[in-house]
Amino acid sequence: MPVLSLNAWSFERYMGPLRLIEWNEDTKEQVLKVSNRPEEMSLSAMLAKLARRGYRAAEIPYCHLQDTSEEGLEHLRDQARMQNVQLTSLLLDYGDLSSADSLRRRIDLTWYRRWIDIAADGGFVCVRIPAGESEPGDRPAIMRAADGLRHAAEYAKSRNVRVVTENIGSLLSTSDNVKHLLEACGGRVGLTVDFGNFPKDKYRQLADVMPYADTVHAKAKTKSGGIVDEDDFYRCLELCANAGFRGPLSLTYLDDGDAWEALDGLRSMAENVMNKPA
Repeated sequence: MPVLSLNAWSFERYMGPLRLIEWNEDTKEQVLKVSNRPEEMSLSAMLAKLARRGYRAAEIPYCHLQDTSEEGLEHLRDQARMQNVQLTSLLLDYGDLSSADSLRRRIDLTWYRRWIDIAADGGFVCVRIPAGESEPGDRPAIMRAADGLRHAAEYAKSRNVRVVTENIGSLLSTSDNVKHLLEACGGRVGLTVDFGNFPKDKYRQLADVMPYADTVHAKAKTKSGGIVDEDDFYRCLELCANAGFRGPLSLTYLDDGDAWEALDGLRSMAENVMNKPA
């Protein structure tokens, strides 16, 4: 049975302001955009609650780290240890290492190094870095992204953190591109597989990349009213089981229903599938 994890994106509506980095193409610089959200639940409270409900790992987006000071990261690390919750991945959702703009790639790589340091000091196992937004047919872009990810991975290795990428964004919108990128990275970069990110031929492509997965975003597809599409979720879980996946399975619910209730339902489905004897 994989380690059951929760993706904190599931609670983004009430975990305080989202501090998101964007690229300003006109000025060639990163800009901070703050989206106000009520802080009805702190990271510490989330970790305590998920531990009480039987989860043993968590993935946290960078924009939810309100305090990245030395003291703040020490507190996060101590809270996770106290709750016996592994901080699996720090999720970075910004950047484009596939860009043809060498200045953009250099600035983004510097930004990644800073967040790798934060991940190391906060006690995270992995940092998830997207490959980029170039068109999927742009083969040189795959090489540019692989080069940037290798550099990030080499730096992360010195901090005892693993870099993983994900089937997210235009460049890695096909399983073939995912595999080409991983091959070009020479084993230095891992993979997070997300149930919901392949725009076409979803199940075939998920089956194609699942054997490479370090972690899985078990993202629920939903129907009207935020109801989980159980047929879709079960089918994706079967692909995990068939690939022999045993890493962190990060349950993710992004609709407007009760997140905790929905996530507990996803957990039940995951346990039904993943606990079956091989």
